Amino acid sequence: MSDLIFDDGYRANVGIVICNPSGKVFFGKRRYQSGWQFPQGGIKEGESPKTAMWRELLEETGLRKEDTKLIKTSNNWYQYDLPKKNIRKSGKGIRVIGQRQKWFLLKVPDVSDLISLDHSPEQEFDSWKWIEPTSSIDRVIEFKKQVYKNVIDEFIPFIKEC
Repeated sequence: MSDLIFDDGYRANVGIVICNPSGKVFFGKRRYQSGWQFPQGGIKEGESPKTAMWRELLEETGLRKEDTKLIKTSNNWYQYDLPKKNIRKSGKGIRVIGQRQKWFLLKVPDVSDLISLDHSPEQEFDSWKWIEPTSSIDRVIEFKKQVYKNVIDEFIPFIKEC
């Protein structure tokens, strides 16, 4: 199954904010890189955003649907443009210029042993930590900052109640 690409060149994607009862959020360090981010991943053709979210959650964190509670789905799709050096063609030869993301807020108990970063052969993260939600905006790569600000602004009232 190939990734869903919108007609305007944006790859359909989901983003996941995971909060714990302390009001902190999961932040993962990209494997073999220095960048940190929330779990995210592409939506496959024929897959709903929610189905993609549950698949990505398991692949990237080892967390299963039954380990979490879905608190909120973003009101909007948020998008960012990729830097020119990251623009590529999809498997179907379509130029992918960025990502358009539906975001989900999940709650987990503050039990770190549920998280397993090596659940998938294409391991996304090599380490992770709980951070203050607004810290993610400063720590994420520059071209994702506005999306992170928008998502945190939308989710912060709900994160405080995790």
